[in-house]
Formats: sequence, C-alpha cells, structure tokens
Amino acid sequence: MNAQLFSQSSSALKGYENLVECPYNRAHQIMQFRMQTHLTKCRKNYKDLKYVKCPFNETHDIPEKELPIHVENCVDRESFDRYKFCVATSAATIVPEVASSVDESLDNKIMGNPLEELWDEGPMVRAYNPHAYAARSNVIRKCTGMAPSQKKAFKESERQRLADLKRRYEVKTEQK
Repeated sequence: MNAQLFSQSSSALKGYENLVECPYNRAHQIMQFRMQTHLTKCRKNYKDLKYVKCPFNETHDIPEKELPIHVENCVDRESFDRYKFCVATSAATIVPEVASSVDESLDNKIMGNPLEELWDEGPMVRAYNPHAYAARSNVIRKCTGMAPSQKKAFKESERQRLADLKRRYEVKTEQK
C-alpha cells in the first residue's frame, strides 16, 4: 500500500522535480530556470541579509561567513576548473589521423595554390558608402540626433528628393 501511495504522489508532483529553494526565504520554491530572475527580486527585498554571490554560479547566494566553505565544495567548481586548467575528457583528446598529403592535394584542387593568391593586387574599387547610395535610391531615410529645426529641414529635403526620384522614374517609363 505504501508503494501505491508513493506512485500516486510522484505522479501528482510531475513538473515539480526541478524546484530550488530560495536562499533568502525558504518558503520560496522556484523552478530552476527562473532562479536568476527570482534572486534579483529577493535581493532587493532582503537587503539587510549579508549574502554574497558564488564565483562559480550566479544563482548561488551564500551568507558571507559560509563563502570559503562553499567555494571549496561548490558543485559548479568542477566545470570552472575544467575551463581554467584546460582539462579535457578522453573523448575530446582522440583525434583521427588523416594523411596530410591527401589533404594538401585536395586543398590545391579546390582553392588553387595559396601562395599564388594575392589580395592586394587587382582592380581598385571604391568603398561602399551607404549614405550616398540611400541619397540616390528610392528609400525612406531617418533623421536621428538632430535639433528640431534640422529635422524639419531634413524632412522637407527628403520630400523634395523623393518627388524628384518619382518624376525621373515616370519619365523613364514614358520613354520606353
């Protein structure tokens, strides 16, 4: 009968497996993925408590006195140490051996000889100027960071520019 009660209670609590307890108020049970957001709110409400953040995980708020003990025993320290000291797993260190002569000949067929490729030689091309292109094209330009009088003048010049472009387009279509 106890097994039956256990199976019923576990199915009733589905979706609540990842609940984490708030360090500021033990009555707060938060889903693990929402903990960061919750902690920012609780930090504001409990400013009088002397809590510090764990250097390995932002969601670990620990009383100041317990920080040295937590730093030694933190679950997330392992991943930090792996990153810091470049500790690789055995699967990551296995590199398949490939004949280098095959790779070089394949690269030469696809890319040509890399020693012959010179990017500096060739036709000189002007750099792209987006402002000049927009001034010649039928696009709506936005005026930002201008004084009100400058905005008014810009809008008026834009109306004139777009009207001229429209006239040119109509003339070109009539000639065809």
